Amino acid sequence: MGLEKYSDEQIQKMSMIELANIILADEKKELNFLDLFSKVAEYKGFTQQQKEDLLARFYTDLNVDGRFTTLGSNLWGLKRWYPVDQTSEKSLAESRKRDLEEELDDDLLDDAIDEEELEEDEELFDDYDDLDYDELEEE
Repeated sequence: MGLEKYSDEQIQKMSMIELANIILADEKKELNFLDLFSKVAEYKGFTQQQKEDLLARFYTDLNVDGRFTTLGSNLWGLKRWYPVDQTSEKSLAESRKRDLEEELDDDLLDDAIDEEELEEDEELFDDYDDLDYDELEEE
């Protein structure tokens, strides 16, 4: 059921979402949203203005159409490829967990840097505490 079976005229009459379904079936793997849209736009021969005008509509159609699923990180695939327990909700939860872990790692790194700066500042103040201010005034 690949695209080579369709004429240019048939592809032009096809909806974007139907074309996306065929593209994903041909690719046999999930695609990044923008890559998928670019392929659809290429087959349809969209101008740059048409691409800008139709991008949001395409995203909405993907979300509404029951044949597609998002796997997090803006990857889209065909729902029929995945067992029931590997739904988009599970994938999204795993993606959010990874994002949270990355944020925590970044926060821990920031905290470690802050602690190092604090220790340097404390050492600097300790040096000033050791100064004899009477000697400084005499000089």
